[in-house]
Amino acid sequence: MAVIISADELKKTIPQYSPGLSETVHLESTKRADKEFYSALKLNVCKDVILMNGGAAAGKTEFLLTHLNNLDTIILDTTLSTIVGAKITIRKILKANKRPVIYAIIPVDLEPAYNAFLHRERKFSSSNFFRTHSASRHTLLWIANNYENIALNIYESTNIATKMKFERVDFVTHNELLEYLKSIQRSETDIIMYIASKGYST
Repeated sequence: MAVIISADELKKTIPQYSPGLSETVHLESTKRADKEFYSALKLNVCKDVILMNGGAAAGKTEFLLTHLNNLDTIILDTTLSTIVGAKITIRKILKANKRPVIYAIIPVDLEPAYNAFLHRERKFSSSNFFRTHSASRHTLLWIANNYENIALNIYESTNIATKMKFERVDFVTHNELLEYLKSIQRSETDIIMYIASKGYST
């Protein structure tokens, strides 16, 4: 059974937490998640350590619960939305003599993901959606360029009638992976303009 470490779940342990105030306790829950993660690296004998990657409401948590939960490993349920954070986390995994493995969840269409983001219990400002979907893709490309030996597992997510569907994207060569990652890069402005074109107030 996987050891899943999630800042979102740890929010519930903070006394002042309520779903409508998720953003106000996010920094504290992230610190707690980092502390738990680094402790697990020292105590757990597993060799592979999974890092989730993807923007808010992309389907990461659903994916890990349905596809990864039975693995004997540590899973950090994160967006990997900063290169600095990814670099620190990967270095700590390698220092612990473990193998980092990335599972990235990329929505086929950002509009259903944004709609899910607006209607989920945990409330964040829309800027969180735009930032994480842009930055997580940028970080993923950085990892592919700088850590060719790290396994990158890419799944495209589709929200069909409130049910998530995941389809694996495979690549024959590393260059094919890089070309795919370059093709999915989106700036925050790109995402805002796309969501606005669907009739949402951003």
